[in-house]
Amino acid sequence: MRSSLLAAVIAAALLAGCGGGGGSSPLPGGGGSTGTTTQSSLSSTDVAQTSSDAAFEPMDTGEADAGVPNGILGASSVGRSAQTLPHACKHRTTRTVTVNADGSVTVETIHYYDDACTQVERDGVAIFTSSGGTATVARTITTYNQAHLQLGVRKSNYALTGSSNNGSWILTSAFYVGTSTSPITQYGHAASLNATAYSANTGRIANDPKPSINASYGRQSTVSATVAIDASNDTTFTGTRNGTAFKAALGGLTLSSAPPFTVSGGTQLGTTSLTGSVTFDSDSELTAVALNGTLLSGNTLVVTSSTDANGIVTVNGTITSPTNAPVATFTTDASGNGIMTLANGTQVPIVDWHVVW
Repeated sequence: MRSSLLAAVIAAALLAGCGGGGGSSPLPGGGGSTGTTTQSSLSSTDVAQTSSDAAFEPMDTGEADAGVPNGILGASSVGRSAQTLPHACKHRTTRTVTVNADGSVTVETIHYYDDACTQVERDGVAIFTSSGGTATVARTITTYNQAHLQLGVRKSNYALTGSSNNGSWILTSAFYVGTSTSPITQYGHAASLNATAYSANTGRIANDPKPSINASYGRQSTVSATVAIDASNDTTFTGTRNGTAFKAALGGLTLSSAPPFTVSGGTQLGTTSLTGSVTFDSDSELTAVALNGTLLSGNTLVVTSSTDANGIVTVNGTITSPTNAPVATFTTDASGNGIMTLANGTQVPIVDWHVVW
């Protein structure tokens, strides 16, 4: 859903700082605790934040993971090499590959709002180097609206060991809202792929200083899945993802610096369980998603996607309470840009799979 209206709403929300908590006051943080206490009473903000973290994590980390076996990052691939990657405008995407003087390879993949590839939506630059059987990739993704206002930046660093279809990798990532130099979200992710079996663990912290939020949310999860790569180099992950959510006062959560990536501090809000599949094309862009989940305190999540006649993918999600009452809905495009709407009508922008309160 790459409409000008969507971009305008996101831009206006970011500039005006709108969004709000949309519920009761945030729970008191328990910074410094062991993070094992379960909190049963959740505000609507707690539910929306933790639910969106659970929903978007498969797309956020899956996009990165799909880029390893399908070659998008410039690493060796079962299906192609970096030299076959460049292409002119197709399906609203362009890619260029540059072999640098030091032997590194820069792969730039740009997604556009328009079929003519003139209005940049996302600009992803990955710099690939390899030494002694280990590949490293530094990747920066910058997201814009149609007026070319910068909505956010995601910076990631990979270390890949072994082959891209039989190896392991560690990814650390940070997301910056607008032109901020302080990340609002950080995560660590470790994954391994052997034949078609895939496993991973992820730890994630979101620090939101907005006065109506003023809290830190965390999530750690484990994944067990299968991976299938078809003749078109589309990559599908199918399996389960189980997680635990945390909350603390702003800055009260800590993410371990090495795998397994764990969150410490604050209060444990509860656990989540997701099943389903996500598929990414040869440009590592989401093409299909089907997820069902049981969230904190019995809330549920359903995420589906649709593709129109022009090949444009729209992702829709619904979060409901244990009594089947609406909690929130969200709609994004394949790049993770969209809007979350809380049950009270409050709208919150989503940029690159991150809710921006």
